[in-house]
Amino acid sequence: MFSACIVLLAGCNLFPSPESLIQLPKQVEAFVDEDILSIARRNLPKATELSVAKGPVGSDSVMKLDLDADKKEEALVLYRSTTNPNQVGAFVLKENKKKWEKIFAKQGTGSEFSWASATDITGDGKDEILLGWQSGGADENVLEIYQWDKNKLSKLKELTFHELELIRFEGDPMTRVALWKRDMADAYKIDLLGWSGESFVADKSHYPSYFQKVIAYYEQRSSEVPDAAYNWYYLADAHLKANHPEQALEAVNKGFKLKSVVPTQENFKTLKSQIEKKLMELENTEIDTIVNPKYTSLEDEYVLNKVKEASKKYSYVMSGGKMPEGQVKTVTINNIEYRYLGSDLDTNAKMLNYLSDSFTLSAIDSFRNNANIFEYFEKLIQPNADGGSLLNYDEAVVVQKRDKGNEKEFDIKVPLVGSLTYEFVHISFQKTENGWRIFSTPGSF
Repeated sequence: MFSACIVLLAGCNLFPSPESLIQLPKQVEAFVDEDILSIARRNLPKATELSVAKGPVGSDSVMKLDLDADKKEEALVLYRSTTNPNQVGAFVLKENKKKWEKIFAKQGTGSEFSWASATDITGDGKDEILLGWQSGGADENVLEIYQWDKNKLSKLKELTFHELELIRFEGDPMTRVALWKRDMADAYKIDLLGWSGESFVADKSHYPSYFQKVIAYYEQRSSEVPDAAYNWYYLADAHLKANHPEQALEAVNKGFKLKSVVPTQENFKTLKSQIEKKLMELENTEIDTIVNPKYTSLEDEYVLNKVKEASKKYSYVMSGGKMPEGQVKTVTINNIEYRYLGSDLDTNAKMLNYLSDSFTLSAIDSFRNNANIFEYFEKLIQPNADGGSLLNYDEAVVVQKRDKGNEKEFDIKVPLVGSLTYEFVHISFQKTENGWRIFSTPGSF
């Protein structure tokens, strides 16, 4: 309905140029009781609507960030044209003296956002903005990184990628960029990059930590397609970068025996020479026990935070919401005792508003049906019983992902509270107009 209203009000206005968005920044009062989503919508250019990036899962159409480390949040807003669906753009809102103004606007070079996030790339305590664009027919995505410098956002660097992962290492403020560039089929050339102060360079000191993941990927690929020489080649390369030269030599020898056009025989010989050199270095070096630092993926953080928040919301609804002091008001229907939900959840609108930041509309409908929550004389009621979960999502980890385009699935390992045991939980996310939302029914995790 909101999109339809925008179109009706805007008529046939063309998609505005980024210059028109910056020259005369629009200011609006920053009301205390108005959320950032409403403020973002009021600042949308004519004939546009909010949009969502393909990645990372868990991101929204409006994202909070801190560009200048002043502890006051700015907002990155993504949008697309309603008259030209292949045109997207982004702008940043910053609060100044209780007013919000646009400090940055960018019209996309592609037809959709392949990536949109904010994180500290340079390690200076300030967030940088990362915008990935995907053009129709283009093979690679373009990633533009913007930094707050001298009271404005300037482009720091531009990179290309097919798949992207942002990595945070334990005890290190700087976020690393893992670029996956497709070589052929499901084979990728992979590198881990860190900011050097002037450019991105290979972060070889953290190779042993990150390339364990790459090893797992190519071990699966080589077991599924053992006759593909390139799988063994990249498995050997990953083992070498992870400081496993013995396993690297075994993998490169298997690949070398297979007929291969890409990588060439010369590529295999060069890689084998590098592996043998590494073996000789280790023979002449005293080996100390090295503990590789742990890392987390930015997308995994987003996903787990969404799941944790959704689990708390589910438990809150099942407890009845904000109940009045004293006796809870109940009603008996068909010999079943129901209670009226609390004042913050007692209408359809309130329930939808509370849950829609975490769940899709279909998931909310399924939840209400399964939990037997329904309207009774214009107020919501539920069976008079409490439910809870023993799953500790504060210690959960993502163990597997499946990409289905606008739907993505995650397998999460979750320990039980006060126990050494754990459960595997399967959760599906769906891309909606406001952001990635959980498609799985509340209560199923």
